[in-house]
Amino acid sequence: MNQQQISISKGNTKLKEITSFSLPPVITCRPDAPCTIDCYACKICNLRRNVAEAYSRNFKLLQENPESVFIQLKSHLFTVRFFRFHVSGDFYNYDYFKAVMRLAIDCPWCRFIAFTKQYEIANRYIKENGNLPENFNLIFSAWGNDWKFENPYNLPVAQVLFKGQEPLENWYTCGGNCQECSCKGVGCWQLHNGETIYFNKH
Repeated sequence: MNQQQISISKGNTKLKEITSFSLPPVITCRPDAPCTIDCYACKICNLRRNVAEAYSRNFKLLQENPESVFIQLKSHLFTVRFFRFHVSGDFYNYDYFKAVMRLAIDCPWCRFIAFTKQYEIANRYIKENGNLPENFNLIFSAWGNDWKFENPYNLPVAQVLFKGQEPLENWYTCGGNCQECSCKGVGCWQLHNGETIYFNKH
């Protein structure tokens, strides 16, 4: 029986040549996510049917045959030094989060990055396992000052900057080129615990 293939993005205008694995927006995100109404991933999926189908196929395969998904991911990771999870979507449950962390541990040559609003899942993993893999930069995604979340392990934070707002002096600025930042070891790719980077709302 032929193995159904996952969809790995070859990059975009921001990621450049950094590849990524994504899932459908909203249904894999926390139910109370404040960004749902204004979600850029939803806009992309509405405009590009092939993109929406690729994300949905990835999610379906994860539910039906997660072992195959991670075998395919690991095979791809042998060819890259940097990888992003979830240009669209999020860590939809704890088992999936653990599997991604296991993948990072098994692929120490590759540096990973992901932004998440599934704070409870990440906090549970750290509580049970001590730390995230050293090569995985997990950044808590914020949404303005009114959106509150628990960050007991002081993970780095990405804050959206709304029109008319000004960044705080100690915030880093997104440079807009993930490939350049990853190669230089700056920006999100080197963000440490307790640090914040901001993105203009898009």
